[in-house]
Amino acid sequence: MDVENLENEEEFTEKDVEKLGALLDLVASEPYIYANHLELLNLLKRAGPGALDAELHDAKERLSDTFLMGAEFWNEWLDYEIGLQVALRDKDQVDVNERTVQLLELYSRSVVDFLDINLWKRYIEFALANYRKEESGNIEPDLRIFDRSTVESILSNAVAATGNSFPDSHEIWNIYRDMKMSLLTAKPTPEEIDSIKRLYLSRLKIPHANLEQTFSDFSSFITQYDNNNYEKELVAANKLVADTRKLISQYQEHEIAIESNPTNLDAWFSYIETALAKPKKYLDTDYCRTLYERVLKIFYNNPVVWDDYILFLLEHSFAFSIIDGVCSRAVKACPWSGCLWANWIRTRERFGSSTQSISQIRERALATRFLKQNVDDYSLVNCTWLAFLRRKVTNWKDNNSVKYINEELINILEDYDENFGKVQDQNYSLPLLSISIFTFMGQTSSAREIWKKLSKRHSRESEFWIRWFYWETSVCLSTGDILTPASVLADAITHKNLDWPERICDYYTRFERDYGSAFSSEKADIKVKRFMKSVNRRRAEQAVLIQKEYKDQSSADQSSQILGEATDAISVVNGKRKNPATEEIGTAVKKQKQLSSTGRDREHSTVIVQDLPSGISESKIKHFFKDCGPIKSIKIVHEGDTSTATVEFEKSSDTLTAQTRDQKKIDGMVVTVRIGLNTTLWVTNFPSMADENYIRQIFSKYGEIVDIRFPSLSVNNNRRFCYLQYKNQEDAIKAQKELDNTPSPPLKGASGSESVKMLIVKISDPSQKQNRRGAVYEGRELYVRNIPLSAKQVDIEKLFERYGDLERVRLPSKDELFHTHQGFGFVSFKNNEDAKRALELDLTKIGDKILSVTIASSKASHGNYTSSLASRGFSSGSRGSRSGRGAILGRSRGSRNAPRDRLSR
Repeated sequence: MDVENLENEEEFTEKDVEKLGALLDLVASEPYIYANHLELLNLLKRAGPGALDAELHDAKERLSDTFLMGAEFWNEWLDYEIGLQVALRDKDQVDVNERTVQLLELYSRSVVDFLDINLWKRYIEFALANYRKEESGNIEPDLRIFDRSTVESILSNAVAATGNSFPDSHEIWNIYRDMKMSLLTAKPTPEEIDSIKRLYLSRLKIPHANLEQTFSDFSSFITQYDNNNYEKELVAANKLVADTRKLISQYQEHEIAIESNPTNLDAWFSYIETALAKPKKYLDTDYCRTLYERVLKIFYNNPVVWDDYILFLLEHSFAFSIIDGVCSRAVKACPWSGCLWANWIRTRERFGSSTQSISQIRERALATRFLKQNVDDYSLVNCTWLAFLRRKVTNWKDNNSVKYINEELINILEDYDENFGKVQDQNYSLPLLSISIFTFMGQTSSAREIWKKLSKRHSRESEFWIRWFYWETSVCLSTGDILTPASVLADAITHKNLDWPERICDYYTRFERDYGSAFSSEKADIKVKRFMKSVNRRRAEQAVLIQKEYKDQSSADQSSQILGEATDAISVVNGKRKNPATEEIGTAVKKQKQLSSTGRDREHSTVIVQDLPSGISESKIKHFFKDCGPIKSIKIVHEGDTSTATVEFEKSSDTLTAQTRDQKKIDGMVVTVRIGLNTTLWVTNFPSMADENYIRQIFSKYGEIVDIRFPSLSVNNNRRFCYLQYKNQEDAIKAQKELDNTPSPPLKGASGSESVKMLIVKISDPSQKQNRRGAVYEGRELYVRNIPLSAKQVDIEKLFERYGDLERVRLPSKDELFHTHQGFGFVSFKNNEDAKRALELDLTKIGDKILSVTIASSKASHGNYTSSLASRGFSSGSRGSRSGRGAILGRSRGSRNAPRDRLSR
């Protein structure tokens, strides 16, 4: 870029100056609003080259210090700075050197944020070009910047950063090798030869895409420089290469998977797990580290990946500079993540950083203002900070230390109340840690005030009352005070909506039995019995109401169904009038049988359980619902820090009992339980080759999908519909309204021969199930058996199309390679009258076979067909059986049922 030739297309006005001042204030006060930084940069660029260069440079510095920036940003900045350097080409060498040093520093910063081969190549080319220029020019030694050691340092850093990147690391390594070889060619020495030999051997241990080329180059190198030891060196190298080839064979499938779909995070983690699964002796942690760097180039804004990377570095004892650098990049990429800020604080503490440096990290975290939008992130960062301060105190009688931590604690609690005073903090981890610290300092009254404040928000949680009770026993029993701990449990049973009242009552009576007097024990026993009596009474009332609502709903549904079927007062069957009263009774009996049938009814027998702990197992969920009824199936979907499960019971009535588990805790997390009514869609009329991914792409934009079920095709592989269940009822209703009767999207990779159909999307309700539609259910499909294996699909089409328009002909394949069928098939007509006329082909002879043509049944099977053939004179015995096919072939041609030879026509 030539700065001198740049044109300022727009004039920089006074209004722009005012806007510039406002933007500068904004990025200073709200540094984590990315859009403001971009707007400021664009405004400064409009001023033109030379006008606001210093301000533009500061704006880029500020942006790159706050956020991780990609290659596009760094390339643009480098181009701009190179243009400024070109403008100085006729200036004093000192000025040129100053600009070159600035450029060198900028290049070194550009390769820090992400693993980028092209940026490293550009950095190396810049260093080599300046090195050669200084070597060939008449520059005084004191003014030279690039000597051999500087260039080698840059190249070795580049190889260290990129050397384990499987697909493209050779691009950097080859440059390094070539530079070393050029120096060797100019001045060959045993030391240089040995250095390059070690470089090759080290490279041959690393899995990389062009390993074979590297091995070949090494062979040529040994031939030229150490030919006397060629066989010895190649044998040793071949052992290294053999081990590396084994690794490549294990990694290759992962490389193919991520190349075909680089945004598949599961594929990346699978690759990492494979690399980490090596025995400690063979584990290459640098290769694993590079895998994480490759992942982060795509998933840089995913805090889970950063957290996993940091834990990996800590577990494998990487240097502090590496871990600290990754932590710094992590919070720039995801400044909203309290977990990543907390990781950085803990890392600094572990490696003995100063209190001031750790305090600055916490202040930066709070300055983002993201943490004050989420109580969990806010609590995590401040808990990590307070835990660090608590560990720093070695003597709780040291007034200065206690005073500092006390002030910090009070300020944090005030800020917590100000930002989250009205927020339900389920974990209340920050208040709990504050109670612990106040207790350490001997300020039990301050700790007790926190308990009282928390009791207003957590009064229905038995776990909270137990925690408070345990704390009171730890601080009171040593002084002989048993009234205070007992008063906590006594207070707990005054709350009607306790989630586990039996547990509180058990603790209360046992504590009074162990520590109380006869009078206090008796008093506690009376309170507990009265309390449980009222609890049981409320439970019974609620059960009656729920049962009544369920019965009323069932009755209403049943009545509407019966009424709907009895709307026709008179029906005519075979030309005769049918008594309306008789028909209504018959319909009612039929409907009652349907309602009492044992058919599977997922929609009414399923509950959706939300806010489950991440990684929860089926066994824990079964234990959670163990008193609610037999469970038929459980499906779990993991969603980051939480999970959602669909639990299907054997009886629909058990879902009512399951709802009593709503707002109970599993592993410390309060879960939500609700019936899955109106969350499932019935979808049909999509392309015949569509799969789960096709359905998910269409429906996922409306909400979170917890399950997609396709019907079994073992009986009829022409059934193309599916059930799709959303997490929320609202999402299912919205998807149904917007997608029903809309064109089905084309299937990727399809030939285009299949016509576009209108999607049918309905809320699934088995009680309103309609008769199935399609050729087989409408009597338009024929079941054709005994087809000669030599006959092709086109032969069958020509045979049947004379009776009417065909919709489809299917001959199930026996061998995909040789395109052979199994001797039977299905022929679908567009109307059932044509299908009935085509029954004329039954017992028609084709070649040495006699066709069997019947109306297809939805439950057609080989066994059913065999029995039907036997009833018509066919035998399932051997080919030579006279009572079987031979008997049929022996019929006279004059017989009405004699086979007709279509091939002779």
